[in-house]
Amino acid sequence: MSMKYIPLLQTDRFRNSKQIADLFTDLNTDKRTVSSAYILDTAGIKKNRPSLSFHQYAHRWFDIIVDAGCHHVGDVVDVLLAGANIVVLRPGIWQEIDFRSIRDISESKIYVWFNPLQEQRNKKDVSLLFSNADGIIFNLDHLSNPLSFGIRDKIKTMISSYPVDNILVFDPMKKHEKEWGLFDLEAAIVDSAQMVDSL
Repeated sequence: MSMKYIPLLQTDRFRNSKQIADLFTDLNTDKRTVSSAYILDTAGIKKNRPSLSFHQYAHRWFDIIVDAGCHHVGDVVDVLLAGANIVVLRPGIWQEIDFRSIRDISESKIYVWFNPLQEQRNKKDVSLLFSNADGIIFNLDHLSNPLSFGIRDKIKTMISSYPVDNILVFDPMKKHEKEWGLFDLEAAIVDSAQMVDSL
């Protein structure tokens, strides 16, 4: 089975909405159809000011997975109303114990960001987040190549510990592409330029 690539749309790298439409055109060819995109909302993550208009425009072209640094349920509602099909929560940013309150208002999928280098503050709360997630995003960006055995073990433990249907690799520059097969994963988030260049 071949790996499915999901283009990374990083909000601070797009100057205007036309670039999103052009990217959609460039990615969708006779040989390939790309229907999903991963939005890394840098202003949302760093400053708690998500670029909701960017989400809305991207949603015209793609099914969007949005990583906007949501702190509370209200932030998730904003992101969902802007068109997100999947919302990503980061344990270091998310301020609530779990996301049952999201489940009360929406059936949208919730993925949890996993950074194997980051120590989790409250393991019980983090475990609760992962156990209720619909998917996990493994952040392999900035990790040494090849992956250390310790990191490989953490990833394998996560895969075996949580019954999630969807696991995505976040590896924008495809630095660990040869190792993805070790984990039997089917989809990776990569820099959109990497996808256009591979045509």
